[in-house]
Amino acid sequence: MTGGDPQLQQVLQTLSNRAGAVQSDVENELAKVNREMYERNVELAIRNQTLSLLRKIYEIINTSLGLEETAKRLIETIVSELQFQGGAVVLADREKEHLRSISVFRREFDDKNTKIKEALQFLHGLSLPVTTKQNFIIDSFLTRRTRLTNSLNDILQPLVTEAQADKIQKLLEIATLVLYPIIFAGETFGVLVIALDKHVGDLSRAEREALHELIEVVAIAIDRAQLYSDLKDANVKLKDLDKLKDDFVSVASHELRTPMTAIKSYLWMALDGRGGVLTDKQKFYLDRAYNSTDRLIKLVNDMLNISRIESGRMTYDMEKTDLVKLINDVIGDVKPRADELGIIIECENTKIRKDENIPMVLADPDKIKEVLFNLIGNSLKFTPKSGSITISVEQKNTLVQCNVTDTGAGISKEDMEKLFQKFGLLTGSYTINKSDQQGTGLGLYITKSIVEAHSGSISVYSEGVGKGARFSFTLPIFTQESFDKHHEKQEGKEKIGLIHTAM
Repeated sequence: MTGGDPQLQQVLQTLSNRAGAVQSDVENELAKVNREMYERNVELAIRNQTLSLLRKIYEIINTSLGLEETAKRLIETIVSELQFQGGAVVLADREKEHLRSISVFRREFDDKNTKIKEALQFLHGLSLPVTTKQNFIIDSFLTRRTRLTNSLNDILQPLVTEAQADKIQKLLEIATLVLYPIIFAGETFGVLVIALDKHVGDLSRAEREALHELIEVVAIAIDRAQLYSDLKDANVKLKDLDKLKDDFVSVASHELRTPMTAIKSYLWMALDGRGGVLTDKQKFYLDRAYNSTDRLIKLVNDMLNISRIESGRMTYDMEKTDLVKLINDVIGDVKPRADELGIIIECENTKIRKDENIPMVLADPDKIKEVLFNLIGNSLKFTPKSGSITISVEQKNTLVQCNVTDTGAGISKEDMEKLFQKFGLLTGSYTINKSDQQGTGLGLYITKSIVEAHSGSISVYSEGVGKGARFSFTLPIFTQESFDKHHEKQEGKEKIGLIHTAM
């Protein structure tokens, strides 16, 4: 169609122009919405990435690692997850006099690239005194402020020349460095260095926020690792001190035993009249000296035994053992003392249940004898004349239980909790038999240690004061497998036994 009304043509042209403008506005608005959606998706992705990264850092926090290993994992995780170019953790020493880079990491580089490898090795372990002027790491540490720089020389001077720093920067492809002071609970531990391959202004708001969130968690991780390292060091020192203590106790005890044994022997000879007739007063004094010396020897023996047990030097010669026979042997040793005190002592299994088949146990007979001596010795001290001590044995599944029951002074519930502890003397405790000396409180501690070394347990029961007491301990039933396993562990060890003290 040609020609036509000019006014109509103008109207149509105007409408066409308006439609074009509307379409352009719609297209611009759509582009804007798409751009905003893209930015929000990127921001959401970064936030999700940050949450994932925070979870990984919390996993590192909850793992007992040393300081350097924690720093290494932190910087590797941050750089890899957030796709940074690299980073480093620089920490202060205990005296806050030097800062040292303890972990340096660069993302994605070929191990065969020796130049990059050498550069990273050079950066790892660099140390700077806090008095270093114009160094950005020192400044960030002292002022506790975040620092930015486009020059690697700002954090390496005066360790290298500017030309050397520029060469390393180009090799590692670093555009920007961001330095965050690592602060927790008011204490500055060091500086976290983040290396970017772009300008910091190109970082999104979400990326910048992620970095600020991370630095707080990094500070917690470093604090935890520092605390773990301190505890580990303290534990090593305590073990060294404990060994020194054990060595001292062992040497001192050996040195004390020799003269005390000689003194006891001479006192016995004097009391026996070997040096002539004694007056009653002289006998009294010498008897007191003899008993005190005997008590000292027992204390030294107990201390030596504890030193051997706690240092792990005590060895156990386990074998197939008839516990009932062992008990009867011990009763034979202590019966003269029991008869002297007027106390009946017997093994129930021998007298009443002679035909009962008690399984053999896996035990070191010498050590279990000490257990029986200690338990029966205690009963003798606290059982009055005409009282009784009964030992019984019974099977409890895969264990054999031995019970030492007396009709003695009994134990209160409060005092039972104090037993089996080192120097665990009960408040106001006293021996029924005055001729028996009060112990040191070490016997039951040694007894418990021996029983537990046999994979057994020990317990005590009493209805109360004046109602007697029952001490029970268990030992595993003998099996060839457990016997073989034990001897494999003991193979090659120096045999160190127990020092026995006469009843």
